[in-house]
Amino acid sequence: MKTCQNRLRYLVFFVGLMASFASFGPTCALAQKMATSANEGPVNLLGLSPPENTSNGNAQGASEPTIENAFNVVTDDEAAGSTINQSTQQAVPSTTLPLQNVEAKTEAIVRENATAVEAEQSSVLGKPTVTIGLRDVEDVGLAAIGIRQPIDGAENLNELIWRGTAASRATFLYENGSLAPQSRAISSLTLEVVAQEAVPPVGANEMARALVKARLDWLAAAGRSDDLAVLVGRLPNDDEWLDWKKWLVEYQLMQRLDRDACTVVESYITTTFDPYWHKLKVICSSVQDDASSARFGADILAASGVEDPVFFALVDEMLRGTEAQVFDPALVEALHVVLMDAAHHEISLDSLDVLPPQMAQGAVALRYLGTDARLVSTFNGLTKGLITPSEAGNLWRSVTIEPEVAQSALARHQSASSPLTTAMTWRAIADDTSASRVPLIAQAMKTDIAAGNGQIMLPLYAELASEALTFSSLDSAINADDGQSVAAVAMLVAMQQPESAILADIGFSTTKVTTTRTLMQMLASGEWSHRALADLDLWTLLPVIEALGILPGEQEWLDFLDLPDNQNAHYQPLSPLLLRALNAAAEKRRVAETVLLASWALADIPLQDINPQDVAVIINAMNDIGQTRTGRMFATEVVKTHLLSRFSEIVPPMSEFSSLVMDDQTVAVVDNDLAAINEPMRVQDGPIEMTESIEKNSVGGTDVDNASQEE
Repeated sequence: MKTCQNRLRYLVFFVGLMASFASFGPTCALAQKMATSANEGPVNLLGLSPPENTSNGNAQGASEPTIENAFNVVTDDEAAGSTINQSTQQAVPSTTLPLQNVEAKTEAIVRENATAVEAEQSSVLGKPTVTIGLRDVEDVGLAAIGIRQPIDGAENLNELIWRGTAASRATFLYENGSLAPQSRAISSLTLEVVAQEAVPPVGANEMARALVKARLDWLAAAGRSDDLAVLVGRLPNDDEWLDWKKWLVEYQLMQRLDRDACTVVESYITTTFDPYWHKLKVICSSVQDDASSARFGADILAASGVEDPVFFALVDEMLRGTEAQVFDPALVEALHVVLMDAAHHEISLDSLDVLPPQMAQGAVALRYLGTDARLVSTFNGLTKGLITPSEAGNLWRSVTIEPEVAQSALARHQSASSPLTTAMTWRAIADDTSASRVPLIAQAMKTDIAAGNGQIMLPLYAELASEALTFSSLDSAINADDGQSVAAVAMLVAMQQPESAILADIGFSTTKVTTTRTLMQMLASGEWSHRALADLDLWTLLPVIEALGILPGEQEWLDFLDLPDNQNAHYQPLSPLLLRALNAAAEKRRVAETVLLASWALADIPLQDINPQDVAVIINAMNDIGQTRTGRMFATEVVKTHLLSRFSEIVPPMSEFSSLVMDDQTVAVVDNDLAAINEPMRVQDGPIEMTESIEKNSVGGTDVDNASQEE
C-alpha cells in the first residue's frame, strides 16, 4: 500500500513537471521568435556571447550603408591596440536615415549591432562580451541624434566621421576648441560635422550626456538655431534639458511655429506652477486668437504676485491696444522679445541685444524689428553665414528709411565703424547711381577691411562695383584721382567675378586688376602662372598654391630675384602642437577630429596674418580626409585676404576725391527738406550715436517685405 502511494506521488510529480515544460516551451519559443524578428538573431538570455559568433551579423550579404549597419564596423582601435583600416572611411557612400526615423530606430540599431561590436573588440582582447543594457541603449541613441546630411552637402561626409575617435576626445575638442569665424569654408564644414547625424564616437554610451551638451553649446555659440531646434526637439523631457526645452519653445514662436510651441506649453502647464510656462500660455492663447483666455491667464498671473512689468505692459498692448512705454533694457528678456513680435511692438536695437547667440536665425525672422535693429540683425546673420550676401542686400534695401547722403554715411562709418554704420553706408552707396559711387565704394571697402569685415562685404560691394563701372560720366571719376579709385573698384570685381565681361574694357586693364584676375583664374583652373604672384608681390603664398596641386614645374628661380619679394611680411604662426595633432588625425583619416582641430588651430587670427606654411598644412589635412573642395575654398579665402590688403594700398586718401563727390551730390534729403551742400561734412571726434539719426530718418512702417525675408 505504501509502495503504491509512493508510485502515485512520483506519477503526480512527473505529470506536473511535464506540464511545466509544456507551458514553458511555447513561451520560450515565442520570446525567441519575437527577439529573432526584431534583431535578426537569437537573444543571448545569459548576457554572454562567445567570440566565434561575432561574424554572424554580416552573413546576410551587403546592403545599403546606413547607421544600422555602420555600427558593425565601429571599433575602438586605441583600446584594442589594433589599427583600423581607414580606407573604408571614404569608400562608404553618404546615405542617412530619414530624420523622423532616427529616434524610433535607435534602440533597434544598438540591440542589433552592439553585440557584434563588443564581440569584435573582445576577439582582440580575448574577453567574453557582455550585451548592452537598456540605459546604454538610451545613451547611445542620445549621442547619435543629429541632422540628416543633404544630398548637396559636404563631399564624402558619411555616418562614420567619428570612426577611431574616442568620445572623451570628442568632448575635449568641443569644450576647448573654437569656431573659426574668419573662414567660411572651415567653419561651415565644422558646423556640419558637429550637427550631422552619425555613429557616435567610441564609448559614447559612457558619457553621452556630456557629449550632447558640448555639441549644443558649440552650435549655440555659432548661432545655428535651426540645427539646434532639431537636436533639442529630440532630447528627452528630463529636468536636465529643461532650459533647452524653454529655448526651443521661444524659438518656435519666433519662427511662427505656433502649433508646435503651444503643444509643448500645454503639456507643461498641467504639471507645473512655474510662471514662465503660464506666461507662454498667455502668448499661445493670444496667437491662437483666444483673447479671453489670454486675458484671464494674465490676470491670474498678476493676482498671484508675479512681478514682470515688461510682460504685463506688452500683454495690455496686445489685448487692449494700450501702447507700451519704452522699457528699461535691463528688464528685457528673450521671452519679452517674442512677445513684442506677437504684439506688433517695434523691437529696438537694445531689445535685440538681449537675445542669446542661439537665437541668431530667429532674430532675422522677426517681423517687427526697428530700422536699426533690422540692419544690425542682418549684418550679424551675414557674418555668421546664416544668410547669403544677396539676401543681406535685399533686406537692407527693403528697410524703410529716407535716402541719406552717401558721403555722410561713409564719414560716420570711418569715424566709428560698427555693424550699424557698415549697413547704413552700404545702403546709402547702393542708392547712389552717379559716378561718385566709385570712390565711395573704394573708401567704404577700405574701412571695412580695416575693421576685419573685408571678406564679408566683398560680395556686396563687388555687386555695386559692377554696376558703377557701367555708369555714364565715369570719366569724371577717372580724372579726379588719375583712375586710382576706378582701378581699385575694378580689382574688387576681379576678385569676386574674374570672368566678368566688364573687366575686358581696356580702361580697366591696369596691372593690378589684370594680375588679380589671373590669380583668381589660376586658383580655379589649376594652371600655373608666375605673373599672378610676382606682379602683386605675393611670393609668400607659394606654399598655399602648391598645396592645391598647382605646381610651378621646372622654373629658373634666379630669374625671379629681380622681382619684388615680400620679405618684410610679419606672419603669425599657428600652434605647433595643434598642427601636429591635426596631421596625426588626418593621417589616420579621423574626419571629424581633423575638422575640429583645423578650426581650433585657426582661432581668431586674421587669415592674411597666418603663416602661409601653416595654411598649407591645413589644406593638406583637408585633402587627406577627402575634403578637397573645402581645402580649395579655404585657400581662395586666404588669397582674397592678401588681395584685399593690396587693394587697400592703392585706394587714394579720402581728401583726394572729396571735391568730386561734393560736386555731384549738390542736394540731399535731410529731415524731408532739400538742403544745399556747399562744403564737406565735418566729422565729429569720437563715436557718433546712430540711433537718434536713424529715428529721425525713419518712416512709420518698419515691416520688411515678406518676399525679401523668404528669399
